[in-house]
Amino acid sequence: MPIMPAIVHPTPAQRQSFMLPTTKTPPKIDGDLSDACWKDALKAGDFARFGSSTPVSQRTEAWATTDGKTLYVAFYCYDTQPEQIRASETQRGSGAVYGDDHITVLIDSQHLHRGLSAFSINPIGTLYHTLEGGTADNITWAGDWKGVSKRVADGWVCELAIPFGLMRHPAKSKVFGMQLIRAMTRESNFTIWPAVPSDSQTLSLLAQTAPDIQLAQPMPDVAPKPVFLPYTFATARPSGQSGRVGMDIKYPFSTTLTGLMAINPDFQTIEQNVASVNFSYNEQFVADRRPFFAEGSEFLPNPELFYSQRIQQFDTGVKVVGRDGATSVGLVASQARSTKNDRDNMAVSVKQALGLYSEVGVSATADNIYGIVANRVAEAHGTYGWMAKDRRNTAYLRRTQTWLGAQPKGNDSVLYLNSSSSNGKPSYTLIQSQLSSDFISTMGLVQNLNRKGWSASSGLRNQFDKGPLFSYDFKLDYSQADRLTSGAFFYENIGSSASLQTRKGNSLSLDASQGRREDSITKRFEDFSNGIGFGWNQRTLFQGGGLRVGRGRQGGLPTTDLNFSQGFLVSKPISVSTSYNQQKRGTTTTRQAIATGIYRIDTLRTLSARLLSQNGSGNAANVGARNGTNFYLAYTQRSRSNGADIFVILGDPNANNTRTQATVKLVRPY
Repeated sequence: MPIMPAIVHPTPAQRQSFMLPTTKTPPKIDGDLSDACWKDALKAGDFARFGSSTPVSQRTEAWATTDGKTLYVAFYCYDTQPEQIRASETQRGSGAVYGDDHITVLIDSQHLHRGLSAFSINPIGTLYHTLEGGTADNITWAGDWKGVSKRVADGWVCELAIPFGLMRHPAKSKVFGMQLIRAMTRESNFTIWPAVPSDSQTLSLLAQTAPDIQLAQPMPDVAPKPVFLPYTFATARPSGQSGRVGMDIKYPFSTTLTGLMAINPDFQTIEQNVASVNFSYNEQFVADRRPFFAEGSEFLPNPELFYSQRIQQFDTGVKVVGRDGATSVGLVASQARSTKNDRDNMAVSVKQALGLYSEVGVSATADNIYGIVANRVAEAHGTYGWMAKDRRNTAYLRRTQTWLGAQPKGNDSVLYLNSSSSNGKPSYTLIQSQLSSDFISTMGLVQNLNRKGWSASSGLRNQFDKGPLFSYDFKLDYSQADRLTSGAFFYENIGSSASLQTRKGNSLSLDASQGRREDSITKRFEDFSNGIGFGWNQRTLFQGGGLRVGRGRQGGLPTTDLNFSQGFLVSKPISVSTSYNQQKRGTTTTRQAIATGIYRIDTLRTLSARLLSQNGSGNAANVGARNGTNFYLAYTQRSRSNGADIFVILGDPNANNTRTQATVKLVRPY
């Protein structure tokens, strides 16, 4: 058996170590910091600015302790301007918490310094978390934790209780990584404890710099229990009634490796993302919101091999995702027998970490549509990373081969070089790639077949904590490719964009591109585009808006485009977001209007509605385009412990046109 290189940790000078005290009397999670246990807890030192040299404007105190089963953390966020504290999001599980003032506890539970879980709370007690590898949003499925906030005269305070059983830690582990963060909406850069060296102040290095938190006793190795989520689904239509039942099963093989099974799943209650109106020579990528595919998605092959939107419905599916020491694995397989064509799918990826910044891995997919196609794809890839002062450098190489049946087909190779640094310093990317004309990946998102070329880009972003200017961005891109088979010209494009945002939330953006493309020997398109955009209230949650207008030429036809968006905070629990997008290409005009309203009854119950109207795809290669007008209403209730998740929907969230139907879905965790 080969011996894998050991994971190399930063030197003690780069990482601190702290002992976490054990308390016999855990705190009551109520936002009152008078509990006796906080007096003997680990007290965080001074919080320091991250990504900037601006002095810290507001003092933060924090404490941590444990009873052996749960990690307890408390914050006192002092604020000399408490009227400027922002807290609008009330719905648990909403990433909009990051648009409020908030604190975050970052946990490296596996102590590999490669990934982090985040637990956040805003000043009105709204919770949001992300687990390393990703997890679905059912609380019983993902695991529960608690947090309470309270406003005080000179700021706000909070208490958090995070069970060790929720963290994916190795057996008998007595150490984990932890960082504490406080973010204020009126400042660009957050503060962090402990301070991060100036040459490591990039988000990609947070896991590498997290201090070691030592425990007096190991985290409890309680075998995670399987979770069963049976559901009942009933729909009433003018044409009749229908129903189905199914089940999702979560089976933890260990504290770090999780198995999933979906039996007769139904995704009709999940509002999928919508492709934008944006003419392109290639199909757009649209993120998948379905929990079965979202769970552990970062462990699966890249979208060029596995684009989960290719699988619309299946009868049974299994999934294994997680990390065991330096090895991570992602496996998903599905089978469809009740659809138009019998189909079996499989995707797998295995990666081995080498040190802090490097890894090697293999990925593969298989797609069998019986009687039509049997496609196999295999890929080997490696990443070598290194630090040079405050600059993180990455070299990535991959090679991919495809088969149709037993016959070898096309291949793909990519060499990627990237160099990024801290705030206010430029980043660089160089990519050389080739993709054969007979490359076949029926489950992948493949773009621009039969090419050999390269691309380069450079970007610069800076954020400021004082003064009228909040941030600025600049990016320059160049790409070029020839036909791989003949060496003839294929395409060339150069583009640039720049934007700046004021502290009041107003913004200005400019973009321009110039290119040419040959689709055949007789067709060569001279393309260009120019655009200008304005934004307002963009740093105020639920109330931002923007307008962009542009003109150009693509695919031999003149184009004009218009994009408008506006959010409204009607009251603390009610918000509305609207957008209108229009593109004219030649004599064809494509329009898309979206309006979404949410009424947050409490942290776990919502009423929502969405109107989507669109004519034409706006994207010549977008196979998932919608045409029509669809409106639906929904009520959602999520259980926190025992009880059922309830979904009541009038209409269909993902239909092209409004459907006269009512649907009730009950999910009862066991």
